[in-house]
Amino acid sequence: MQDASTDFLIIGGGILGAATAWSLAQRAPVGTRIRLIEAGMLASATTSQAAALLTRVRPDPAMAALVAETFVAIEQLNAVLDQSLPLRQVGSLHLASHDAGKSYLRETWHTARSLGLKAEWLDGKGAQSLAPWLAPGEGSEALFVAEDGYMDPVQLAQGYFSAARKLGVEVMQNCRVEALIKDQERVLGARTSNGDIIAGTVICCAGPWSVKLLAESGIQLPMAPVRSHYWITEDNTELFLVESPMVILPDANAYARPEVGGLLFGLRDQQAVYGDPAGLPEDIHGYLFNCDPEGWECLESGWTDLAEVFPAIEHLGVAHYLTGVSSYTPDGKPLLGRTALAGLLVATGCSGGGIALSGGIGRLLAELALEQSSYIDTTPFAPERFGPVDPFSEAFRIRCALARSQKRSG
Repeated sequence: MQDASTDFLIIGGGILGAATAWSLAQRAPVGTRIRLIEAGMLASATTSQAAALLTRVRPDPAMAALVAETFVAIEQLNAVLDQSLPLRQVGSLHLASHDAGKSYLRETWHTARSLGLKAEWLDGKGAQSLAPWLAPGEGSEALFVAEDGYMDPVQLAQGYFSAARKLGVEVMQNCRVEALIKDQERVLGARTSNGDIIAGTVICCAGPWSVKLLAESGIQLPMAPVRSHYWITEDNTELFLVESPMVILPDANAYARPEVGGLLFGLRDQQAVYGDPAGLPEDIHGYLFNCDPEGWECLESGWTDLAEVFPAIEHLGVAHYLTGVSSYTPDGKPLLGRTALAGLLVATGCSGGGIALSGGIGRLLAELALEQSSYIDTTPFAPERFGPVDPFSEAFRIRCALARSQKRSG
């Protein structure tokens, strides 16, 4: 390691670390040293497992502001990168036939209007024209939000990294953090597999591994590793049009979007599956939760409701099943900002929404790290908002899992 000191040290080379590095480099004074370290390869862990739905309509204005900033960030990145990012701004289609689902649609419509977003009501025929695989039932309602989209999460992360490097950020791969270095109540840097790095400020974006790492320094992060998973059907270009919108199905607690000729669809477990933050492997790929490891129980329990609006699933083959780890908090909002350990900030706990929130989180963490005025109120995301917690306890992990099973939007 040529220089073992830096002004800002970012731990974690996923999408939040990438977005924070880029935003920090944009705002920091000339000559500021910024280093990002990643235990493996960039954007190869939980970022690579994401479905990456960029839905702008969020009931909480602060959450909506984070997502809106991601769309701004994509435009800014396109202006400096050699090639534009592959954003598929195809909109989101929300379909419901039951009372609870229709209530969700009405709430979404009101929220969209309050945010200045266009939301259009459609009948069943109009919904099916956008997504031919859908079979809306009699009396169903549909809402189309045109400004939503999705994109490959790794390509977005690499876009942040490329722009950050252009601004002088040093990125180190295959450099694992073994412990934080601290002096009484202040962080001084990190002990890594490549040696010690001294830093004026440390920003932890290490995803589900953050809990164990920070607990060793007395910081108890209120989040737990919860399973996120989805399936991809075999190809059918007549049913799954490339320009079809994402689809949100609150009645079935499901979502879907086109994926290279097939359909990617996710189901949220009625009883969410969670893991132990102390037992996560270094390599997340191939990691299986000890409950319903292959997802068959979840698929079986959600099959009837899904087949009601997606009858083709009865004869289509499933080509792929992907399971990943999301970091959930009890209220489904991220953990962003300063910790009780001076000089240490965190950006994690995105509850399955890290790709959509990335640009907003990057900007917010950069402003906090530089002690600038924040563009949004940080109170809803304060890491200490739940009071003292034990993230390793069974009871607390169940609280976090419930946040996923009760989630209704994309």
